[in-house]
Amino acid sequence: MPAYDYVALDASGKRQRGILEADSDRLARAQLREKQLIPVEVSESRKKQSGSDAGFSLFQSVSVNDLSLFTRHLATLVQSGIPLEEALHATARQTRHRRLQSVVMSLRSRVLEGHSLADGLRDFPRVFSPVFRSLVASGEQSGDLGQVLDQLADYTENAQKLRSTVTQAMVYPIALTVVAILVIGVLMVYVVPKVVAQFDHYGQTLPLLTRILITISEAMANYWMHALVLLGLLMLAGRWWMKDEGRRKRVHKRLLRLPVVGDVLLSVDSARMLHTLGILLASGVSLIEAIKVGLGTLNNLHLQEGMAQVANDVREGKSFSFALQQMNELPPMAVYMITSGEQSGELDTMVRRSADNLAREVEARVSIMTSLLEPLLIVGMGLVVVTIVLAILLPILQLNNLSGF
Repeated sequence: MPAYDYVALDASGKRQRGILEADSDRLARAQLREKQLIPVEVSESRKKQSGSDAGFSLFQSVSVNDLSLFTRHLATLVQSGIPLEEALHATARQTRHRRLQSVVMSLRSRVLEGHSLADGLRDFPRVFSPVFRSLVASGEQSGDLGQVLDQLADYTENAQKLRSTVTQAMVYPIALTVVAILVIGVLMVYVVPKVVAQFDHYGQTLPLLTRILITISEAMANYWMHALVLLGLLMLAGRWWMKDEGRRKRVHKRLLRLPVVGDVLLSVDSARMLHTLGILLASGVSLIEAIKVGLGTLNNLHLQEGMAQVANDVREGKSFSFALQQMNELPPMAVYMITSGEQSGELDTMVRRSADNLAREVEARVSIMTSLLEPLLIVGMGLVVVTIVLAILLPILQLNNLSGF
């Protein structure tokens, strides 16, 4: 049964929007009239989702939190023994996100037509990741969809937590840097010229620091637009330069070699990929297939290339741990735990445990970096402001000395 988006007027003339299911456009309008609503616009949701990438543009804004809530709610209903189509219908009614609601109603329509849930998910590649689709397919094949959905909800929440750890740690330093730049810019462009202008009629040679400050101030006041244009051109040139995959790989490899920052980037990517591998392996997905899906969670192209080689090595008969040792990129402790899991027959458990360890390590490293970066930024800003103030005070002190003679 297809889903329809509608816009209708209630008794007070207020516009109402929503989604309903009906066999035809005419029956959808009849349902609205039965609810004492006057239909204004009724259109089939599935038509907006024709399978092309353009058709999915409406659904790009479905957040990780909304997706996690949907998955958790659906898992609870399915584990309670409610049929899948009824669980999807109930979940759609509970979902406040209108676009996600439309997606869920379309999924229910696909299930009612006799398709599997995994088949329906493939219609929305921008909403449901390859990991999500692979796990649902595995859960349907094993007959344990409810438990798999519950694991998926945990996976989505953990991925969001890892992302939030890094994002939140960056907010304060970035905000502090922006404020510092604005304050220093105002001082240099507006305050310094007005103060220094008072010394011109004395005819004295200004101190070197003051002359340097005046030169910088004049350059900022006269050429700030040129600087912005140059910055924009450099950014465009950088984007063009990074379009080449070979260059991007070299840059990504060098990023991993940076002190402190490189370790954090490696741990974040490794934790995300290993968590994906662990949950896929626990759901019965083959190791090679799990590695292929896990490749899509890596942001670093150098790591992607290395894991692709690991997949080839495993396909040729080498052990997973041996292939990782040859790759020589993942954190040593993670490789050690994977080796232990492979030898004990508990690979999925040890892979997930290594992912959890890396996630905790990321949290600790980011916390240390933030606690060190904040005072450094404050001290740096303070030094710049003190230098500006000193450059202004030096001529005043010089004049006082001259007047004393």
